[in-house]
Amino acid sequence: MSNPYIIYLSPYDILRPRTNQLSDVRFTEGFAQNQCNTHLIVPYVERADNISKMEVAETYGLKSHLKIHYSPTRFSEDVKGGWQLAQVAWHGIRSTFAILKQRKHQNTTYIISRSSHLLRPYFTLRKLFPSRFKNVVLIHWAHDFNNSKNHQKIYQLADYIIATNSSILNSILKKSKRNSTEGSYTLNPITESQALEHFTKEEARNEVKLNHITTPLVVYTGKIGINYDKELKYILEAAQQLPQYTFLFTGGKPKTVAFWEDYCAGLGLNNILFTGYLSDYRKIKYYQYSADILISYYTQQGHDVRYNFPNKICEYMLTGNPMVSPNYPATQDLLNANNCTFTTPENSKALAKSLRDIIENPLPAQQKAQQAALDVREITFKKVAARLLKQFPK
Repeated sequence: MSNPYIIYLSPYDILRPRTNQLSDVRFTEGFAQNQCNTHLIVPYVERADNISKMEVAETYGLKSHLKIHYSPTRFSEDVKGGWQLAQVAWHGIRSTFAILKQRKHQNTTYIISRSSHLLRPYFTLRKLFPSRFKNVVLIHWAHDFNNSKNHQKIYQLADYIIATNSSILNSILKKSKRNSTEGSYTLNPITESQALEHFTKEEARNEVKLNHITTPLVVYTGKIGINYDKELKYILEAAQQLPQYTFLFTGGKPKTVAFWEDYCAGLGLNNILFTGYLSDYRKIKYYQYSADILISYYTQQGHDVRYNFPNKICEYMLTGNPMVSPNYPATQDLLNANNCTFTTPENSKALAKSLRDIIENPLPAQQKAQQAALDVREITFKKVAARLLKQFPK
C-alpha cells in the first residue's frame, strides 16, 4: 500500500511561534514521522519579529521532513475575521489542488484542519470535482465544541472527527448523531524530543537566571491578558495568603504586564514576578522545570471548562514537578488523583491551602509528579499519529 498523503490546513502564521502554531506544526510532523507524504499549508504574515523560514525546523524542534506551503497575504497581524480567513482558504485551496494533481490516485489523502472556515469549502469542491477528490478523506480536528451553524455543519459533513479530549468528541458525536467509530481524541501531545529531554531544577534556573530565589517558587505559564483576568486574580489572592512564596508568570505584552504590576502594587504584593512576552518560546520550558509547583487554574471566564484542555498540561507533567489544577471534565482523560493535586476551582483560599500542603508535605505531591512524568511520555505526536492512521477511514 502506498504511503498516505497528509494535507494540514492551518489558520496560523508559523513564523511567529506560539501555542497554536506549535500544536499545528508538531501535530503535522507526527504524520511525517509515520512515513506520510506530509504537507502543511499556512498563511504568511509579514512581521518584524518573524523567524526566518530557514529557522522553522530548529525553532519547532522538527526531526522529520514535511513540506511547508506559505500562502501569500498582505496581513501584518494575526489572521482574524471572515474576510481574512476566506483569503487564507482560497490560497490554501490552490496549494491543495497542486498537491492533489501531483499525487497518484491510489494514495489515500487526508485533508485535516482545526479551522471550520478553512475546511468547509472542500465539501463543495468535492461535489464539483469528484475526480480530483478520489481517495480523499476530509477530517476536522476540534479543539472546542461549538454550537454555531458553521461548526455543526462541519461536524456532520466531515468524514472523521478528531478532538483534543473525549468531552469535545462525545459532544460532537452526540450532536451530529454519529457513532463512536467515527472519531477519536488526541490530547495535546509532546514531541519525541521532549519525551527524551530532562533538566534539573538547578540547570533550568541557570538558564533563566532564577538561582537567587530561595523561597518556594510557584510558576504559571500561559496566556496573560487584561480581559481574561479572573484566573490571575485568584492566583494573586492566593499569593497574598502566601507572602513567603514567590509567584512567577510568563508572557504578557508590555501594556498587559504594566496593568498587572499596578494591580499587584495596589494589593501590596511584593512576591510576584512577570517575565513579559518571551519571543523565544523555547525558554518557557526552563521556567516550568524551575518551579517547585506549577499551576493550571483557568476559570469559566473565557473558557468552557467542559472542553478546554490547556496545552501546558502535558508540558507541566513532563517536568516531574508537582502540579495543581481544578478537576475539570476536559482534563480527566489524562489527569487523575495519582498524577495531579486537585484543588477547588475559583477559590483562592483552597488554592493557597493546596500550595501550602505541597510545600509542607512534599512526598505525596512528588510521587504524583513522578507518575505524571511517566504517563505523559507515552503521549507523543508520533504515537498519536500512528494510532490515528489506523483509525482513519481508508
